[in-house]
Amino acid sequence: MITHPTAAELVAGVAAWMPVDGSAPPFAMRVARNALEIAGRDLMLGPDADARAAARMRALLRQEGTRDELDRALVAAIRGGTIAPDEPALIEHLRQCALDTLAIDQPRYAHQLTP
Repeated sequence: MITHPTAAELVAGVAAWMPVDGSAPPFAMRVARNALEIAGRDLMLGPDADARAAARMRALLRQEGTRDELDRALVAAIRGGTIAPDEPALIEHLRQCALDTLAIDQPRYAHQLTP
């Protein structure tokens, strides 16, 4: 679900930075821990979130493709005027994507967005 940095990049970044002698200050350790927790949630929740997003986009666009292909096609459809920015199905898709992203990035936030 996370596009940049990926879960693998987060883990690699923490591993490369983490001092082996335990000399990191407490705040830096909390940042590293948070990055690893985000990566873990992305690995657990991301595939299902991607599958749900792809299914919504297939219905919106009436075409098949990978999540990345469908994302690009959706952007092109909005830019080209094929899908209106105020299309209810598009708004719901974006709302659901935001909720899935919050569940991964910031799970303590309320997972409800008001219409």
